[in-house]
Amino acid sequence: MKIKQKLPTLLTMGNIMCGFLSIMCVLNQRLELAAWLIIVAMILDGFDGKLARLMNTASKTGAQLDSMADLVAFGIAPAILMTKMCNNSPIVISWGVGLFFMMCTAYRLARFNAQKEEGIQLPRHFFTGLPSTLAGGTVAQLCILHHFIYTRFGTDIIVNSLPFIVFILGVFMISKIPFFDITCKIGKRQGIKAVILEFSAAIVYFIITPELALSSALSFYLIICGAYGIVKGKQIKGAQPV
Repeated sequence: MKIKQKLPTLLTMGNIMCGFLSIMCVLNQRLELAAWLIIVAMILDGFDGKLARLMNTASKTGAQLDSMADLVAFGIAPAILMTKMCNNSPIVISWGVGLFFMMCTAYRLARFNAQKEEGIQLPRHFFTGLPSTLAGGTVAQLCILHHFIYTRFGTDIIVNSLPFIVFILGVFMISKIPFFDITCKIGKRQGIKAVILEFSAAIVYFIITPELALSSALSFYLIICGAYGIVKGKQIKGAQPV
């Protein structure tokens, strides 16, 4: 196989590798690094499927591998990160919320695969429920934002509210709320060069004040795309699976 045919698979492997390394960092008390590894996995996940379609190398094996990588990087790793950050909270709360979040991620990914296998027609440019990539990335960016705020203001406001936020993210994942897919703008008409340019621009964007840039980007997506999906929900309700 040519190297370009292997590239999407390599990106997916990089995704699951980042998830594993993130877990190891949490176990070694490197929480901020663990969070950044989840963000790197998020970026890789945003491009592996797009490249596979652009290069006409998409396959069922690649799709299943992508789901397994997503479970590790955006389900297990963020759940462990959250429980470690909230180690001052009662175990029944931190562990329980972490377990709930991981189970919601697994269910969200399984539902997505089942819908594709069963040929269920979903609303164009919309996800059914909050994507697991965004949910896991939100947990990671909250960890990064906490480190940024704590080192400057000495407050634990994010950690104290994190279990509640993570629980809500889990509920959103298994819900049927339509979330707008902003990445649909990256398509075949743009070509590979445009995708590479967008990838490079994203890297440069996060190099400049990464903590605040990351937080603003994910918060913007959550609020705007979620609100837009709720508004459009009544119009596309008939296309949602029952």
